[in-house]
Amino acid sequence: MNKFVQSAVALLAIPFAVASHAAEPQSPAVAVDLYLKTLVNHDEQAIQQLNDYLRADRLRSGRSADYANAADLKKADEEFPGEVAKMAQKLFPAEQQQALGAPLTALMATVQQARQKSECKVLPSDKPVMDKDVLTANVKFECALVKAPETWVEGIQRLVRTKGSLADNLSGLNQLQAGYAIPLNFTYQGTFGVSMVPKDKNEAWRNDFAREPVDQMFEAL
Repeated sequence: MNKFVQSAVALLAIPFAVASHAAEPQSPAVAVDLYLKTLVNHDEQAIQQLNDYLRADRLRSGRSADYANAADLKKADEEFPGEVAKMAQKLFPAEQQQALGAPLTALMATVQQARQKSECKVLPSDKPVMDKDVLTANVKFECALVKAPETWVEGIQRLVRTKGSLADNLSGLNQLQAGYAIPLNFTYQGTFGVSMVPKDKNEAWRNDFAREPVDQMFEAL
């Protein structure tokens, strides 16, 4: 189960438990840009460029050659709406679940599309700092995002609590989906840390927990 699905399931459960290769990045800012395009947009060209950039250091440290796999991300993207919809269906009355499957899947597909159309850019940042042989750069970034009037998690929870009719729930899911089918309307600013160890002959800026700042960003919506 991919990271986004896991986060989605956890959020739903809370109240109910109760082209050609580009030049290698020479700066931390360019490396962060590739991370963001890979993890936020699943951009295939960025995935390839980031893999090419990180490969030598990953192999030197005994890890797999590639950081991300475009085919795996594509498959996860295809499976995500249906997987979350099936889990959300179970929160509704049994007699409504079948009829709510398609609109729940459509809602989650729109949520995913809204997330992946985010536009991110790196901002001017402080110079890297050396500490105990580790060179670290905290790169500031900014993303234009879709901020819906009500999050899909909050909306589904509300519909379940109100115990409405099938018609009420279908209408509510349509409204939630419409809330995500809007232009980019929210600006988020954050910091993405990357580091290298020059004495180990590292050549690339990297973040072994790169999903964390991305997850924090979407949790802020």
